Amino acid sequence: MSSIVDRIVPKQRKMSTKVGGLLIIVGETMFLFSLLNFLMITRLQYYSSGDSFMRQLFPHYLFFLAALFIAAFIGMWLTYVYVFPSKQRFAQEQAIKDDRSPLFNKVLEIESELSELKNAVNEISKKIDSMAEKKD
Repeated sequence: MSSIVDRIVPKQRKMSTKVGGLLIIVGETMFLFSLLNFLMITRLQYYSSGDSFMRQLFPHYLFFLAALFIAAFIGMWLTYVYVFPSKQRFAQEQAIKDDRSPLFNKVLEIESELSELKNAVNEISKKIDSMAEKKD
């Protein structure tokens, strides 16, 4: 089964960081273009000749824009307080199921070894204490 998968899935190549870096930079700056796009769309919606509801609700475009930004900040706050912690917990719980995470398995292995070392140190400490008591 794994030989079939090995033939289908291409091997990853060792490359420089230029392509990955460029993609990360573009991805990180796209929100700036999204903000510009958002501003242009809000003007279209506010000044639409077929729909004057927004102009009746908000007498000035800047009030309309302020209301949208307040709604956006409330959404960001709700996401930060409720959605992010839930997504993180879910992702971490999924990662440790059924030995899916090599990193978690390594942490468990290190924890076991650390426990063994603690027991060994405690035994040595008890032996040293008993030897010190015998000398006295």
